[in-house]
Amino acid sequence: MRTTRKVSVWPVGLVGGRRYERPLVENGKVVGWYTGWRADRPFAIDMAGFAVSLQVILSNPKAVFKRRGSQPGMQESDFLKQITTVEELEPKANNCTKVLVWHTRTEKVNLANEPKYHLDTVKIEV
Repeated sequence: MRTTRKVSVWPVGLVGGRRYERPLVENGKVVGWYTGWRADRPFAIDMAGFAVSLQVILSNPKAVFKRRGSQPGMQESDFLKQITTVEELEPKANNCTKVLVWHTRTEKVNLANEPKYHLDTVKIEV
């Protein structure tokens, strides 16, 4: 996070009914999303999966994270669309192949969306 120039991204463990979700990275660029829910979202990422530099926030004073008015699960996409593009994202955590952040809740983890067979192109330990 410390080296974020604009907006950086990484995998998040125990989120979206899966062991992890992550940006898919090829040649150092985000090209898609490994997610259990709505991979068609512009930024199919959990709030715990990105950081924004203070300079970007200050340069975009009208950018807001809506508490109301976004469709369910679209808050992150609605916010990130205001300040960056997928092409500009900075993959962290060894090109998004390591889980260093976990989604935490006070409820029991439900892995209902975990695929029966491993579908990701990399093996990630959670």
